[in-house]
Amino acid sequence: MKSLFDRLMRWSLLGNLPVRVRAGLAAGARWTLYPFSSYWRGTSDIESTVWVDRFCKPGGSALDLGAHFGLYSVGMAQRVGPTGQVVALEPEGTARKRCLLHVRMNRLTWVRVYGEAASSTTGTIRLVDNGGAGSTTCYVSRDAGAGITLPCIRLDDLYARESLRPPDFIKIDVENHGAEALSGACNLLAGRPNIMMSFHS
Repeated sequence: MKSLFDRLMRWSLLGNLPVRVRAGLAAGARWTLYPFSSYWRGTSDIESTVWVDRFCKPGGSALDLGAHFGLYSVGMAQRVGPTGQVVALEPEGTARKRCLLHVRMNRLTWVRVYGEAASSTTGTIRLVDNGGAGSTTCYVSRDAGAGITLPCIRLDDLYARESLRPPDFIKIDVENHGAEALSGACNLLAGRPNIMMSFHS
């Protein structure tokens, strides 16, 4: 029954019905009903709200690595406001489309969403859709034959190419690829941004 409901919500327009985020990182923002209803119910990543509140100030600049549906991107954008900047990277296509939708729904014109993965080199990586498209557990493959090929970029290269403001705050949740993401950001790290990073075994 659950899988039938899941398919109905994912492949119909019902999952795109607008709701308000009740609490947490993006409280008050417009969101979509399904999937990951914990995002709009305000029960996801609630322990992180204090850090986003502390380090994302009006006019500031933030970077969201592993943006998924944009919960952090939207929440950080609410805090830095129109004079600030949020850069979001999400290489997985299904998640990135939903992230862009949430950014548009909230008219957050100061959020820039990119489809490249942050890495130690600029080129390509292979991403495994662990749990299916749009999952929170997609990861960069260490096996040359696994996953789909997607573009990757050094963060220093991206920021130079797009003339972006260096971040004051970086959120990193990229499964097993955090060290590689940071090794391509030497120039950004020289500015000593605050970093909140999720570690995975």
